[in-house]
Amino acid sequence: MALIGTLWHEFMGTRGPKPVDYGLLSVWEFEFYKAFHLLRDGYALPAGQRPPVSGLSRSEASSFLAMLKRMSDEDYYLATRKLTAEFDRHVNLERPPISVDRLWAESQRNEEILWLERLLKPQRPKAEIAGMKIWRDLLRANTYADVRKVCGRWSRLPAVLRAGLTPFPDHVRTNAAQFLAMKRNKRFPKSAYGDDSRIEFLARGMAGIMVNVSPLTGVERLRNMKHSPGGPFWTEREGNQPLPRDRQRCDCWRCNIKRGNELTKSLQGPFDDGFRVFMQIAAETKAPKEWKNRLLRWVLRKA
Repeated sequence: MALIGTLWHEFMGTRGPKPVDYGLLSVWEFEFYKAFHLLRDGYALPAGQRPPVSGLSRSEASSFLAMLKRMSDEDYYLATRKLTAEFDRHVNLERPPISVDRLWAESQRNEEILWLERLLKPQRPKAEIAGMKIWRDLLRANTYADVRKVCGRWSRLPAVLRAGLTPFPDHVRTNAAQFLAMKRNKRFPKSAYGDDSRIEFLARGMAGIMVNVSPLTGVERLRNMKHSPGGPFWTEREGNQPLPRDRQRCDCWRCNIKRGNELTKSLQGPFDDGFRVFMQIAAETKAPKEWKNRLLRWVLRKA
């Protein structure tokens, strides 16, 4: 009898919750997190997890935009040469731009004008508005038929097709019963201001489904996962080399993004400062008249 009991336990495994593959669970969480954000926002990572657009104040951006629009391509070209000279690099400030230089200056100036215009007045394309409507309909869906119809619209969005994320609406549609149960769960965020929390809850729940555990197991395991020593992604070695204590880290996707953002923010300040210096130089720069006259003569010869 004891032998039968031993064989039974070896066959069935130990009692209690089965271990979860945190690597696979985290991968699926990240993929659904991006898929839901792309649907709602038009981009896969939210603003707090992408490089900051700029640290320029609104008044600075308005002033710089007006200045760039007034500048000629020759003025812009000369200002960039002067900026290079500021960094102790020898350049000939008297050399007039050739046609390639003018094309480059025109392209760069137009890019900066577009960047500042978007910074001052961001506009959501129609495609992003369509995605937001589908996201809201997905949250309101109460039946399998509702989920099926919404996921069909979701899978046809151009941004989803371009990003190759069509399997994700299919996964939601295939697991519609569990998806609907997640939304009915008392822990599902209901606050009007809890949309980001709803994305996290659904991404974690869908990750659980994809690794064959319950949605709530996925939510709880990922929500309570340690990001400190002893956590599933804590890294103490690189290859065969042990890392110093101050370089040991959690290598989950959230911590990697956080570290990347901190680095980007540290570089954003120097970029903004450099742009301010450039615009200060540009405000005091006027290309020689003969540069523009030379361009006019070249145009007349080609006419």
